[in-house]
Amino acid sequence: MRTSTVIGTVAGLVAAAAVVAVAVPVVRHSDALTTTIRTATDTPTAAEIGPLPATVRQLWTAPTGTATAPVEGPTVVATGPDRVSGLDPATGAERWSYERGNARLCDADRRDGVVLALFAKADGCRDLVALDAATGARRWYRTLELRTDATLTSGPGVAVATGGDQMIAFDPGGGLNRWTYTAAGCTLDPAVAGQLAVVTVARCAAGERRLVVHLPFADKEPWVGSLAPGSDPHVLTADQRVTVLSGRTLTAYGVSQDNEQKATAAPAGDTLDDRLAVTGTPAAVADGGFLVVWTGTRAVGVDTRTRKVLWSAAATGPPALAEGQVVLAGPDGFTVRPASTGTPVTTVRAGTPVPAAAGLSRIGRLVVVAGAGRLVAYG
Repeated sequence: MRTSTVIGTVAGLVAAAAVVAVAVPVVRHSDALTTTIRTATDTPTAAEIGPLPATVRQLWTAPTGTATAPVEGPTVVATGPDRVSGLDPATGAERWSYERGNARLCDADRRDGVVLALFAKADGCRDLVALDAATGARRWYRTLELRTDATLTSGPGVAVATGGDQMIAFDPGGGLNRWTYTAAGCTLDPAVAGQLAVVTVARCAAGERRLVVHLPFADKEPWVGSLAPGSDPHVLTADQRVTVLSGRTLTAYGVSQDNEQKATAAPAGDTLDDRLAVTGTPAAVADGGFLVVWTGTRAVGVDTRTRKVLWSAAATGPPALAEGQVVLAGPDGFTVRPASTGTPVTTVRAGTPVPAAAGLSRIGRLVVVAGAGRLVAYG
């Protein structure tokens, strides 16, 4: 494992015929002196692929600041107040880390083999770095014109930082901007990015709510539609359909592109039964035309074409979609079931209680859980 302090980028050429010594002033508390990168010299062994066993035990646990269980490639990603790190999924051992002594971590995400980390100093969440998920080596670095706290989210080929009234979409592979959007006078919810669109809710004065639907890659004006005043809408998915839940009303939007490549949408809503009554902020995964919504206490399967509730089951945390099936956590373990029927095909007992409201990820034959400030791996 290599440890280095980032000294920064020096513009210039070193000629083969001469060696020139340049005195570079070092400023105390500068980025150069307070950023430490520890990289791994190899790639961890890929996790063993296969079904979950009937019984699992806790393999390891590690601290984290994230409410999700991020897995990218062969790495489990942990966060701290000023750092991100990559852990070996089999042992929990730290393989690499990136630490900023003069900044705090705003958010982290992962996409397309990189871990994205957004940091803030005194003037908003502006410092964005992309790290190789396997080794922690820095891929690229840039600044964002954000003046507030911000969150990161990502979809296929696009990542989005949302803060205050701004969304900034960029390429996770190289960091270049795809587009920016500003909703003057409003506050934007963290964006949901999917194959179909990047979607957020703009919360404006006097209880006004707007749905903002932006194409993932095209730098064009988004489609903006009014939502019921005073409502509390939440965007659930943006893949095959854009789905928005407000109270017990689920609205599905089909997004298309006109000749000017602007996003357009046609809503269709329905009031669903009491099983979709939400406590807190809902979360969901989509599989084809089926949606599985976590209400805070239950997972509810919905056919988005008919907007009918198909099934519900007790769940202590939001669902994960892995290998075409839904993974749910309960107090004593996990279940694996298809989104279309909700009938368990695998029931897994855990040797220790699963943290409540924990996010889930599958990596091979392991389940990684994030909750209550800890990452826990079961296998």
